[in-house]
Amino acid sequence: MVVSFIGMATQEVAIKQTVNITLKSDAEVLEEVVVTGYGVQRKASFTGAAAIIGEDVIAKKSDANFVKALEGAVPGVQMSNSTSMPGVWSEIYVRGRGSLNSGTQPLYVIDGMPVNSETDGMSTTTNNNFDPMAAINPSDIESVTVLKDAAATAIYGSRAANGVIVITTKKGKEGKMSINLDIKQGFVSMGNHNMDYANAQESMNLFAHGRSVAYGNTYDESYDYLKKVYQGYGWDGVSSYDWMDAITRKGYYQDYNVNLQGRSGSTGYYVSLGYLDTEGLIIGSDMKRYSGRLNLDSKFSCFTIGVNASYSNSTQNGFSQATSGSMSSATVAAISSMNPMMPFYNEDGSYANISNYNPLALYDEKAGEINENNNQTLNFNPYLQIDLGKGIYAKTTLGVNIADLRQYQYWSALYNPQA
Repeated sequence: MVVSFIGMATQEVAIKQTVNITLKSDAEVLEEVVVTGYGVQRKASFTGAAAIIGEDVIAKKSDANFVKALEGAVPGVQMSNSTSMPGVWSEIYVRGRGSLNSGTQPLYVIDGMPVNSETDGMSTTTNNNFDPMAAINPSDIESVTVLKDAAATAIYGSRAANGVIVITTKKGKEGKMSINLDIKQGFVSMGNHNMDYANAQESMNLFAHGRSVAYGNTYDESYDYLKKVYQGYGWDGVSSYDWMDAITRKGYYQDYNVNLQGRSGSTGYYVSLGYLDTEGLIIGSDMKRYSGRLNLDSKFSCFTIGVNASYSNSTQNGFSQATSGSMSSATVAAISSMNPMMPFYNEDGSYANISNYNPLALYDEKAGEINENNNQTLNFNPYLQIDLGKGIYAKTTLGVNIADLRQYQYWSALYNPQA
């Protein structure tokens, strides 16, 4: 839980039955700046509703999508994640849902240029659409400003009806050239979902009770009666199969970033390269991203010219989440209803239960299904800024945002009986 108040230091505390919070004064908070469409203002003199997230908060998150760093960190911002797949699109609400019929996504602005954040053109049959914001390397972000009210978002027009998220990337800093290397490695595991699935023996006892009730008989705990029930369900009386454990895993992630930054005379530069490889909690789900960024600016007597450019190539593999074909039941939901007496494989090593549903077979590398998204994004943003004096300047910007998305979907005729 995050507690914030104007002029006080923001605190992040663990949720307990009783929480005692003592606010502490932080004069530096009022010296922060808020980036809006009109320019940059001191937070103390800014009258709109805005929240600022610094690079230190973003760096604490290991998710492929920097937007997840806003979850629980910005008052008034809610997020709806439909799945655990890395890089998947998430719905985000700034001060709640504004309309039941229109979209809820806020407007994203990167270094002064609005960019596309929708999933237009993507297939809706798998519900694992790639989030365009996942193409941004979080290591390149200096700050994120969330503009919430009409006064703060007015300059962007109707597109800002759901709020504005302003992203400022890193620039060259004063001083000598510096090279920074950042390496993150770790595992992602499933949280405590408080769901203990019945094993084969427990399930058979429930079935036996159900049969006795259905036929109006008294439940018989004798071995002969239970043996008949076992035989009726084809159970050997010993084996038990945990399907949830079979399709989940500890996802390994690795994130490597290197950047070169500095300022030589009147020219500042920031150059970075990044590589991300992360696995999802469900087998068959993962994401890889290659990214690069170049930010340059040169200051002269009364004007500044510069360019912000970035490129990323992302590949995301997802699991079935749709409502047609083999996905008549979403993968995780289908696993919850799998029979624990049903084996993963036949005695000859082939997949069992392929006439109905076997998620292990669906994710077979050679004959299983394919749900792959490949996304390439290029942003090119040259600008010219003229200093008119007394803190007033004019800035003209040209922005190019190119996104190439290719989706590969294959429904296995062998392991998908409903395709």
